[in-house]
Amino acid sequence: MLNIRTYAFGIKEVWEIDESKHKPGAVLHTIGWPLDQKTYGGSFLYHMKDRQVSIGLVVALNYHNPYLNPYEEFQKFKHHPAIRPLLEGGTVIQYGARTLNEGGIQSIQYPVFPGGAIIGCSAGFLNVPKIKGTHTAMKSGMLAAEAAFGSLREGTSLKSYWETLGSSWIWDELHRARNYRPAFEYGVIPGLAICALERYILKGRSPFTLKHGKPDHEATNAARLHSPIEYPKPDGVFSFDVPTSLHRSNTNHDHDQPAHLRL
Repeated sequence: MLNIRTYAFGIKEVWEIDESKHKPGAVLHTIGWPLDQKTYGGSFLYHMKDRQVSIGLVVALNYHNPYLNPYEEFQKFKHHPAIRPLLEGGTVIQYGARTLNEGGIQSIQYPVFPGGAIIGCSAGFLNVPKIKGTHTAMKSGMLAAEAAFGSLREGTSLKSYWETLGSSWIWDELHRARNYRPAFEYGVIPGLAICALERYILKGRSPFTLKHGKPDHEATNAARLHSPIEYPKPDGVFSFDVPTSLHRSNTNHDHDQPAHLRL
């Protein structure tokens, strides 16, 4: 039986840092702080070429505290004593954000519709423990293309895409990774314990499949059950306000465009 979908919000900045601090190929992943023990999420920091680093924070959208602000959590994260020295003297080049479909194999819906098919991360093929979805996106695109070619040649439907997905390595990989994300429904520490069991002992061959619980929006509590979170004001050096980051994202649209939303 298919489960509900669950999502996360990812925020990223690209910095150009001092050459003496740059280590091409170095990777850093963290979990927890600045998030609380009941909120799933973590950071990434990748040293790229040309003195650039990609740094970001991913926050699951089933957080309990309605006052939690993923953007402000990321700004706070950059002030950590293990991160701030790396960025000191550097310059922000670009900002971006996106939603991640983290449901995994439990949440994949039938991806074929009349005249088309859903592929990649839109279909839910992200491998959460690997924090990677480009390989499954490319493979699913290849399978969809083969199904489309067969459909045009033989006049059949695209349902063969769904059939070949189930027999491909995509399905096998997502099945072995299925319990990592829902493990954190029980909190960060229990989630880490379950993931260790999955990774080092069971190796994805668990006799059980964990569920995601409730939809993300239902997981958020009433405001009266929590206290507002006081986030520090941006200093303009390591942390920035939303308009500044929005400008760096190069997002642009026609301000005089008629509203397309109809209520």
